Amino acid sequence: MLRRQIVALVVPVVCVAGAGCGGSAAVPTTPSSAAGLSVSASRPAERCANVALEGVAPLGIFNGALGAAPMPMTIAGVSGSLGSVVTSLTTSGQSNQGAQHITLRHDFVSAAGSFSTEDKAVCAPAGSDPNVCRVNDVMQIVSGTGVFANATGQLVNNGVIDLNAFTLSYSTRGRVCGDGL
Repeated sequence: MLRRQIVALVVPVVCVAGAGCGGSAAVPTTPSSAAGLSVSASRPAERCANVALEGVAPLGIFNGALGAAPMPMTIAGVSGSLGSVVTSLTTSGQSNQGAQHITLRHDFVSAAGSFSTEDKAVCAPAGSDPNVCRVNDVMQIVSGTGVFANATGQLVNNGVIDLNAFTLSYSTRGRVCGDGL
C-alpha cells in the first residue's frame, strides 16, 4: 500500500521534473564540478564542517512534487532552511512490490549562501504497516553560492517515512565544504 501511495504522489513529480510520464524514470548523471574541482576533491579542514542533524520534517506537495517542507537548520554555523523534492521514483521487484528507489534534491538556503544536493535514496518497507518505510539517502553536494561557493561534500541520511502522519524522521551525518567556511 505504501508503494501505491508514494507512486500516486510521485507520478506527477516525475512528469513535472521532465523524467517522463510513460517510461522509466531518468537517473541523474554524475554532476559536473564547480570551478574545476572534482566532487570528491579534498579540501582544507578550515573550509569544511561536519554536519549532524536530527528531527522530524512534515512531508507535502510543493510545486507539484512530493518533498520535505523547508525546515529551519544550522549547517556549518550558518542558519537557514533545508527542504527536499522527489525528482524520480522506480520500484524494485518483478511485480513492483519491493523497495522504492528515489532520486531527489535537497536545497539549503540562507542569507549567507546556499547549496544543493543530488540524492539517491532507497525506501524499504518497515514492519507490518504498509504506510511506513525506512529510508536511506546519500546526498551528494553538487553546487553552492555565497559561503558555500564551490561546495563539495556528502551527507548520509537514515530515517523513516510515515505516510499516516505524513512525516519524515531523519538522522543526517556528513561533511559540507565551501570557499567561505
